Amino acid sequence: MLPYEVRDACVQTTLEEANMTGILDLPYETMVAIFKHLEPVDDILTRLALVCLKWHDLLYCSGTLWKTINIDTTYYKSLHFRLVVGIFHFYGHHVQKLVWRENTTVYESIFSCLPRLKNLKVLRIPVLWTNRVIDDMCLLTGLENIQINGGFTLTDGHLFEIAKCLTNLKTVTLNACWRITINGVIAIVPNLQFLENVHLKVNSNLPLTDGRSETAIRNGLHIMKGLVFEPICNLVSVLCLHFVSMETEELLDVVKNLKNLFKLSISNCEHFHGIRLESDSLQKLCVFNIWSTTFISVHSPRLRQVTMDAGMESIERVEIFAENLRRAILNGSNSLRTLQIKSDKLIFLELCHSELIDKGCFRDVLRSNIKISRLRLGCISQDSLTLDENLIPCLQELCLLSDFSCEALHIRSPAIRLLHTKVEHDIITLHHLYIKANHLCKVALVGLPALKTVTVQCVSVDCIELNLCSDDQLHIESFVVHALNAIGFLRLFDCRVKMLVVSAQLAQTIVLYRCQMTDYVLQMALGGCSNISHLNLEKCTEICDVNISMRPLQYLNMYECTSLHRLSLDCPQLIAVNLGQCSNVKMYLRGVEQRLSGVAVPFRLVEPAKPIRWSHNFPPQEYRC
Repeated sequence: MLPYEVRDACVQTTLEEANMTGILDLPYETMVAIFKHLEPVDDILTRLALVCLKWHDLLYCSGTLWKTINIDTTYYKSLHFRLVVGIFHFYGHHVQKLVWRENTTVYESIFSCLPRLKNLKVLRIPVLWTNRVIDDMCLLTGLENIQINGGFTLTDGHLFEIAKCLTNLKTVTLNACWRITINGVIAIVPNLQFLENVHLKVNSNLPLTDGRSETAIRNGLHIMKGLVFEPICNLVSVLCLHFVSMETEELLDVVKNLKNLFKLSISNCEHFHGIRLESDSLQKLCVFNIWSTTFISVHSPRLRQVTMDAGMESIERVEIFAENLRRAILNGSNSLRTLQIKSDKLIFLELCHSELIDKGCFRDVLRSNIKISRLRLGCISQDSLTLDENLIPCLQELCLLSDFSCEALHIRSPAIRLLHTKVEHDIITLHHLYIKANHLCKVALVGLPALKTVTVQCVSVDCIELNLCSDDQLHIESFVVHALNAIGFLRLFDCRVKMLVVSAQLAQTIVLYRCQMTDYVLQMALGGCSNISHLNLEKCTEICDVNISMRPLQYLNMYECTSLHRLSLDCPQLIAVNLGQCSNVKMYLRGVEQRLSGVAVPFRLVEPAKPIRWSHNFPPQEYRC
């Protein structure tokens, strides 16, 4: 987020430009459409009211601009309170949804301003509901959606009092209410005739060091068992279970009876030998930190997303039968052995920490879900992995995670567009990479210190980047890029290359930054692609004698090639050459030696004494060191 001084300057500049273009004469509807792109708090929308009377009236009367207020106090400090109070005072009658970011500061004085929000319908505020907070909230009788954070303070009696005052509630979220019981949950239903959804987060963030936690855990179990009865069983749409000791069959019975359950999250629950779920309404499932569970079996036709996170040390088998499943994120905790997913719509699959998974099982999952277009892979039990059009025909994006463990990766897919790594730690196992595709948008490989050979064969590629933002030198035995049509952008950082082959009808930009190679390797690379527009050999300190004959070459950057002593050029379309910090170089144009100062050449020349660097884009931009 920008500092206020920068924002003020930007706003002032924008207003000056606006006045010049007649923006003040635009219709109200057009101005409202423009102002909708600004956040009331983050972008200080209130300051626009100071521009002119027309804007002042527009902001005051346009309720859509103030309908939703999102508040994040992280960057505002003292100014934040005055800004929020100002919005509540002048525009509070428009506010319908007020949401504080979790774990941010809420000033106590803000509660005195809440009664101004006459039309407030949705309220999420990260404070503990004490007696004073309850008294202030009960004045907002128009509320339809609230989140109640109870802690050890809120009791069944308080919950009943809230239900009597806020009779228009449609959605109630009970978050971290460690003291309430099933009786309190059931008692609020008769008083809320419009109630449609109840979100129960049982024992979320429960402090186990507190002596009252044992009582909270027992209450949580009783709440779970009581959800099978009407009318509460028809209202619960979100259920999060933490530190609830249940048996497998008990959980199955509860979930079956929750006819409108939309989301289920389970964590830190003991006594689960396995998790078996059957639901006609469940759409989102999240499971993590259940150490005793050995299997997960889910049958849910409407399920759309599954997340199995870390902490499942005993898990061995996962089976998911969901026709509408679109997204699956599975962490095998290095114990998962068999996986079965049956879905007609799965497009995103992430599988990591699954070093014991059966090889045939993994391939069957891919074959059974042919619509997978995004695949994120970590550790699987294979030394060499081949992904082709027969195994995963719709694959468009492949991401290698930090725990990826294969030594060789072969990709043969006409549909693939993006290959990249997402690493917190280096992937030390991958040695060989082979890609065959039609059109590649981007190949971005970072954090692969053991990589030895790279081969890319395609019709065209927009961007290839290797070892970017890494100070560790990468030793490449062979780097081959063969594109039938064009290469848009090829960039290698800190690579020692023994063989470099670049073959394409046209290559717009080739960047070899701090790469170590012999003159012969460079000449062989340039010989395979003679149609380069921008060639950047910045800080390639081992090259000495370079001979370049390329008709379309426009920009040549040899900045800080300190060993370069001879540069021979035959490039009729050259626009600029950078020889900055090349103190011993001699330049030849069509075999004729040129003086590097005081003599006009048919292109712009950065002389060796000038420390001017170029950017890597096309056309390159200059900046001084």
